[in-house]
Amino acid sequence: MYQDLERDSALLKSKFLQRKRQSIKSTNNSIISLNKVELINFSNNDYLGLSKNKLITESIIDGLNEYGNGASASHLISGHYQIHDELESFAAKLVGFDRSLIFSSGYSANIGVIPSICGKGDVIFSDKLNHASLNEACTLSHAKFLRFAHNDMSNLEHLLMQQSSNRKIIVSDAVFSMDGNIANIPKILELCAKYNAYLYLDDAHGYGVLGKTGQGVIEYFEEKGLIKSDSRERIIYMFTLGKSVGVSGAIVAGNNELIKYLINKAKSYIYTTAHPPFLAKGIITSLEIIREGEGLRNHLSCLIKIFRNKIKEKIVLGESTTPIQPIFINDTEKTISIAKGLYELGFYVPSIRPPTVPEKTSRLRVSLSVAHKEKDVIELANAINGLLI
Repeated sequence: MYQDLERDSALLKSKFLQRKRQSIKSTNNSIISLNKVELINFSNNDYLGLSKNKLITESIIDGLNEYGNGASASHLISGHYQIHDELESFAAKLVGFDRSLIFSSGYSANIGVIPSICGKGDVIFSDKLNHASLNEACTLSHAKFLRFAHNDMSNLEHLLMQQSSNRKIIVSDAVFSMDGNIANIPKILELCAKYNAYLYLDDAHGYGVLGKTGQGVIEYFEEKGLIKSDSRERIIYMFTLGKSVGVSGAIVAGNNELIKYLINKAKSYIYTTAHPPFLAKGIITSLEIIREGEGLRNHLSCLIKIFRNKIKEKIVLGESTTPIQPIFINDTEKTISIAKGLYELGFYVPSIRPPTVPEKTSRLRVSLSVAHKEKDVIELANAINGLLI
């Protein structure tokens, strides 16, 4: 077996697809200390800079003093605390759903929920650029798993028309993690109503960033008048707590019946130690900051516009208006070379290669944050312009 693994690893290396972990010594606002070198960090998902927020840190410390280091048991045994109830109630209210449930990560939420509500005889319709955790969840469900072309609503409708299953679930990222573009949620909900389907929506990269009060993609489209409030009846909504929220975990929100069912059926919720209660205090503080954080989002929006304006070769830019700004190189070896060039100039921007993205779509993934200064963003864009020549 080990010889086979060694051969497979050598094959990955020959295709420039072998990855190595980077050992980070520390991070401070927008600076990352990597391999004893300090770089301006354009790699993480801390879009609102809240992972270093002192108010959140103080809440977590208060939680540590009150609850200790861990939950010590699963939620259904003796690991579920009142602070979990407070967090779930507050999160549900913020995003406009009846109830919510906390999971230890977005991955565990996806693989817990989707196989719980789908099984043999059901049909799942999944965007081809969905996150790997969504694809894994769909496979684990044993439902019929159909993938539609990215954001192609005609293709999705064609697939829906061909299926007669009683339970149809459309699964989609809200903001696609490697492209930064936003799913056509209004049209998907229109198709849900037309074909009696439901939408499982992973808003990992939209929550905190989109919407006037940062409540994600649903609020974003509601403000535009493209989604009605009663559309939530067809939505199962997940957002993570380790990106814009700056802590750890995930929230799944829906109606009362759904959450009651998941408490009894979602294996990744039932059969694991409960999410640490001390973190719940910090998460509540973070959600409060996000709700009042219009100024943070305005600053972030300004940085996005500056970056896009400063990139000279517009053809390499994706369609993104979110903090995720891919620079499409499309050649794996060249993408790695440009990422190394940026490293030497003092910028940490990851090179994204297959299988994370489709073949021949390798790219730089620039991730913007309110922790960045305008000067940082302009200098990065200028560095990319120089290396693209």
